[in-house]
Formats: sequence, C-alpha cells, structure tokens
Amino acid sequence: MMKTKLKMKIASSAVLVGLGVCSLVNGVPIHTASNLKASTDILSRYHWRRPSQSSGTQGNNTNVTLPVGTQESDNWAGYIVTPASTSSQYSSVSGIWTVPDISSSQQNDAASAQWIGLGGVSSTDLLQMGTVEQIQNGQPVIEVFWEQLPSSAQNVMAVPAGSTIEATIAETPGVNPTYNFTFTVNGQTPSQTISPVTLDSDYAQAIGTSAEWISEDPSNQNNQLYPLANMGTVSYQSATVNGRPLNDTMNEVQPDALVSSNGNILIVPSSLGPDGESFTTSVPTTSVTTSTIPTLGYQPNENLFHHRGYRQQNNFLSNWGW
Repeated sequence: MMKTKLKMKIASSAVLVGLGVCSLVNGVPIHTASNLKASTDILSRYHWRRPSQSSGTQGNNTNVTLPVGTQESDNWAGYIVTPASTSSQYSSVSGIWTVPDISSSQQNDAASAQWIGLGGVSSTDLLQMGTVEQIQNGQPVIEVFWEQLPSSAQNVMAVPAGSTIEATIAETPGVNPTYNFTFTVNGQTPSQTISPVTLDSDYAQAIGTSAEWISEDPSNQNNQLYPLANMGTVSYQSATVNGRPLNDTMNEVQPDALVSSNGNILIVPSSLGPDGESFTTSVPTTSVTTSTIPTLGYQPNENLFHHRGYRQQNNFLSNWGW
C-alpha cells in the first residue's frame, strides 16, 4: 500500500479540534473517525452494470424523471464522461457538493458516499476524492477521503453534515506524472493539499479515459452493499473536466441511476442544469421501479464496470488549521 503524508497548515486558530469521539468544525460538533470500523470496506467494489430491465411502458408514478439515456448501476449514480475523441485524455476533474445529513437513517451501518474521480470505467485504475457518510452507534460519521486504487483509502478529516466540499484532482505533467488533490470545506482558504501522488505512465494513461461525479452505495469487505443511507438530495456544482463543463462537446456524457437487484431505483440523477456543470442526485420519496421509466428516458447498457476494492484499513483523524 502506498503510504502518504498529509500536508497540514497550522494557524493560530484551529478549525478542527480533536475531542476523542467528538470534534468541532466551525463550532459544530461532529463524530470522528474513531467510531469507524477499521476492518470494513467503507466504499464498495464496483459492481457489474446490468442491462436495463425497463419494459418501456409508462407507469403512473410521477415522482421520478430520469435524463435521456440514463443507464443502470448496482452502486453508482451521477454522471460519467469519456473523451469524444480517442486521441483525447483527461488530466483534471473538479466538483463542489454539499455533504448530506443522513441522521434520519434508522439502520446502523447505513452508508452513502459522494466523490469525484478520474478513471475506473474502462480501466481498473482510479483516483478518487470525496466524502463517505455512515451511521455508527446511532450517530452519523462523515469523513473526507482520497484513494488511489488498488491501494487502501486514506481518511483526511471529519466534517459535519451540510458542509460544502470543493475538490480537485489535477495532473502536473512529466515522465512520471504527478497528481495533486486539493479541497476546501465551506470556502475556507487557503485550499488544503494532500501530498502529490506520482504515477507511472501506464496508470496515468488509464485514468485519463474517464471522469466521474458520483453518489454511491458503499459495500463491506465481502462486497455486500451496506443499507443505503437516507441521503436525501445532494447538489453537485462546478462539475468540470480539463477545466471545461461536464457537457462540453469534447465529452461523451453518461447519466447513471443506482438500481437495486429487484429493480427499485434507489438514487436518481437529475438532468444537467443550463450551465452544463450542475445536477443533483436524489433518493426517491416513494418506491420506483425500472418498469415505470419512459422508453426515451432509459436505455439498455451492455457495458460492465470492473471490480475494484476500496479498503478502509487506516482510520485516523487529522487536526487541521487554517
């Protein structure tokens, strides 16, 4: 496993102060990583996509509208882009999202995750940065994380629900390219930077084939999905790749809905906003199945996600200051 060092910027006024199992961010109490189970997988292995089970009939349910061309995934919902030209590569991805409040989830271990990433669709290689939310001992535990598959994920810091996260993964070109992970919480400046990750040219080539903005249902070390937390609606903004909007003409755009094995739609992506770089992912308020989706809004997909693991082995909470 690649070991990483966190670059901490300490100022006279600390924003995050460790208090055992509870900490403060901007005066808001949060439950920290000490509650997480060190032996569990907090994010999932990526399950195979299934072809759509839609019958193409229009149901009576009007609570869900999917973008044209939406495809199914066992555990992903959101947007994926791939280069429109085979000669193009992605070298950066950015996004802003609001951390959901999952406190209404009744089941222990219920979980969800929000992240941006490079790679992972046509390649087993993937760089990710995001937040993972899980109910532990009846309390929500929320962590910022980053990961380079197949190495283990690394927690960075705990944050409260409702936080606005702005994250970027960007390449510094070279013989062996270096990638920088930066993020801010609630607009705090300067941005926080994790020590750069140097990749070999093959890995860098592989992750340049796709970019993602995803809400996910995580799974455990046995590749079993956790109960999906009630994450409500998550708003994504400023979703850009190579500095351009998600729906730029350089991209093939693919919306994805998270659909359970029995055909229930669990997380719904919205259509893109007028700016081409904003959307939401939402948990439907009532049960919706693929048979209720209009033909024009749902298309079969024969492509498959590769299996990859996100293994949480080193849980730690870093004390950050600005």
